Amino acid sequence: MDAPRSLRLTIVAVLAALAAPVAHAGDADLQAIEGDKENGPPFFGEATNVKGMRPLEGVRIRAQVKGQPLPVFVNTNDEGRFSLRGFGKSVDPESVDIQCAMDGYHLLDLTRRRVSKAADAATVVECLFEKR
Repeated sequence: MDAPRSLRLTIVAVLAALAAPVAHAGDADLQAIEGDKENGPPFFGEATNVKGMRPLEGVRIRAQVKGQPLPVFVNTNDEGRFSLRGFGKSVDPESVDIQCAMDGYHLLDLTRRRVSKAADAATVVECLFEKR
C-alpha cells in the first residue's frame, strides 16, 4: 500500500531540508545577515521543484508582518535561495507571514523553522513546488 500523499510530501520536504546547503542564502552571506542584530532575526531559505529536487530561480517570496500594511518582496536567485533581513528587534518572527509563488508552478508545501531557541535566531523557510 502506498503512503498517503501528505506523508510523501513531508518526507520529500525533510529530505530537501537536510540536503540544503546553508553557507549562503540568496544574495547575502548568511553570516552577515545573522551578524546584523539591529534588524532582528533574519529569514532565509530556498525554493525547490519536487521533480528532481532542483532549485527554482525567480520564485516570488512575500513577507509581511501581521497588522502592517506593506509587504516585502524578494525573488530567489539562480540557486533557488533568498534572504531577508529582520523586521526589527521588537517583531516576533512568528508574526511574519511568508508566502511563495511562481507562475506555472503549484506550491506543495511551505515549511519554516527557527535554527535555535535564541531570541535572535534566524528562520529557515523552504518552499516545495511542482510544475502545473
